[in-house]
Formats: sequence, structure tokens, C-alpha cells
Amino acid sequence: MSTGSKLSSFEAVVAGFTSVAIFTLGYSHWRLAIRQDEQEARIERQREEFERSLLQLQREGDDKRAADSFELELVSLASPHLSRLRDSGRDAATSQRIVAAAAELLASRGRPALLQLTEKIREQSVPPQRTDAQDPQAATDGAGVPAPRNAWLVLLATFPGNDRKKAEDVANDKLRVAKDLGMIPVVSVYKTRLKGRYVVALGEPVDRSRALSLAARARRGNLSLDAFAEPGDGWELTGTAPFPPAVRSASLQ
Repeated sequence: MSTGSKLSSFEAVVAGFTSVAIFTLGYSHWRLAIRQDEQEARIERQREEFERSLLQLQREGDDKRAADSFELELVSLASPHLSRLRDSGRDAATSQRIVAAAAELLASRGRPALLQLTEKIREQSVPPQRTDAQDPQAATDGAGVPAPRNAWLVLLATFPGNDRKKAEDVANDKLRVAKDLGMIPVVSVYKTRLKGRYVVALGEPVDRSRALSLAARARRGNLSLDAFAEPGDGWELTGTAPFPPAVRSASLQ
């Protein structure tokens, strides 16, 4: 009986040890499975983050390529007109508006290269031509005197030959704006020789280089988006702003 009792106790110990070992192995396997699941989930998150980053880089690359392509197209469109930035005449003014529109659009999208280029092309040192403000009574002093030959004028507006009053009204408005901008406070009205039109001109007759630069300043300051320089040989000076109402009424009669 004692031997049987000893065997039963031993079997119980072995059975207990076996149970503990099985539990330990099961627990270890469970913990290992949990760690593997966590690691797989972490790897999956990293993969998703990497894919999102890759897609973001691809989108940014596509946006940059699209912006580069858009800039190249606009520059290609404006390039033929760059050579006319310092010319005069209506065709040159059209070219200058095309370049200005393209440059401003690109600058609004964070690409100021074309705008900087146009500014450098137009940039010229122009000494200020300030004169004392004129008395209204002297608005028509010098009327009928032709502009000096080989001189250029900066045109701000053009009117038919029967609309002198409108030209003088606009000249008064342009004079006020020019003073606010700190520009040359001289705005005059001329009558052209061939077509007999009235033109509103900024400043006095000057050489071609100074007239082109002054026209560029007038456009940049929004004094006149269509300002351009043109020879004024033989044009008749009809008066200089400010034009008082009495003078305008008399001129219409």
C-alpha cells in the first residue's frame, strides 16, 4: 500500500507539472500571437502612411509639373512681345498689355520671374520733371503753339476732333491722379495734325527714351493702362490742365 501511495503522489506531481507546463506554453503562445498581431498592425500602419506620403509626393510633383508647364506656356506666349516693351504705338501698347497680364497672372501664383524680367526691361532712370502748379487762368497759355519737332509725347487718352471738352475734363482728372502718384504734374491737350484728334498727354515733349520710360511709369501707376509714347511733330498745343469750366464753355462756343 505504501508503494502504491507513493506512486499516486508522484503521478499527482507529474500531472501538476504537466498542467503548469501546458498552461505556460499556452500562455506564451498567446502572448506571441498578440505581439505578432501588434507587429503586423504596426507594419500595416507604416505601409499606409508610406503610401499616403508617396501619393502626396506624386500629387505635389504633378502640381509642380503642371505649374511649370503653365508658366512655360505663358512665357512662350509673352516672349514675342518682350521686344516691344520699350516701343511706342498702339501695337506696342497691345503687346505691353499682353506681357503685363501674363506677368501678373504668374506672379499671383508665386512665380514672379516674368514680372521681374519685364520690370528690368522697362527700368530706366528718369529724372523728375516737376514744375510749379499752374494758375487756372494760364490753362490756355501757349495754345496754338506746335510741339517741338523730333519730340515725343506720352499719350494717356485720345478723343475725336469734336470732343475737346471731354479731352479737357479727362486732362483735369489725369492731373489730379498724377499729383497723387507723385508724378509729373503737367497734363496737356494737343490736337493732332493729320486726323485732327485731341490727345491728353503727360508731361512736356521729351526725347524718345524718356517718353518710353514715362509711359511705363504711367502704366505701372494705373494712371493709364494704355499709356504709350508717340512722336508729336507738328501737333498743336490747345491748353494745359487745370481747365476751368469757363474756359471749357468758351471753347465749345
